[in-house]
Amino acid sequence: MKKLFLLCAVCLSMINIQTHAQEKELGYFNSISIGANIGSTGWGIDLATPIGNYLALRAGVSIMPNFNYSDDVDVNIKMSSSYKPDGYIPTEMDIEGKTKRTTGEILLNVYPFKQSSFFIAGGAVFGGDKLIKINGHSNELANYQELAGKAGIEIGDYMIPVDQNGNVSGGIKVSAFRPYVGLGFGRIVPKNKRVGFLFEIGAQIHGTPEVYTDFGSLNTLLDEADNEFTDIMNTITVYPVLRFRLCGKIF
Repeated sequence: MKKLFLLCAVCLSMINIQTHAQEKELGYFNSISIGANIGSTGWGIDLATPIGNYLALRAGVSIMPNFNYSDDVDVNIKMSSSYKPDGYIPTEMDIEGKTKRTTGEILLNVYPFKQSSFFIAGGAVFGGDKLIKINGHSNELANYQELAGKAGIEIGDYMIPVDQNGNVSGGIKVSAFRPYVGLGFGRIVPKNKRVGFLFEIGAQIHGTPEVYTDFGSLNTLLDEADNEFTDIMNTITVYPVLRFRLCGKIF
């Protein structure tokens, strides 16, 4: 019986020593992991390093795939009532919207409990301020160069003007620098193994989205304004983040 107790004590001591040695691996910037993630921000890669057992720093890049969609929008013309065109002027234009963008981020993970993988994340996301890029063309409007800057498509309270070639280019943008907060489970730098998995939810705080144009200046619509569109835009002040990350420890 004494031998059994002695054997158990030795085993427990070895486990304790091993655990203590493993915990020491998470020192200050003494390890690096590389990860790949996918989620509502697209797909991305990042590098991370521990700052003791309770903090970890990560930096990465995410790329949103190019999802395209097409639609017909109303054409608005800001000319005097005496203007008489020589031919047909369209009342609608075919446009194409694109969502492709690239963003960077620097985040700090805080692990409140030393033995748990639960974390709270905070930091900043930058770049990728153009949420939606809009392009369109009208052969008919290209024939009326005097309408450049005077005609355009209606987006909410604004009119994105047509250039002298009948093209429209603009979209919806947000702040280029966006605070980020989130939480999840998983060690950004695997603690006791080479490979790790992380789940995270959070939000980029980007403020109220704005309509922009690549040509001329935006014109404000009054009676014709789409108030429903504007009300929706005013409520979308954050970009939701949901992603999964697979990582491996380099050293």
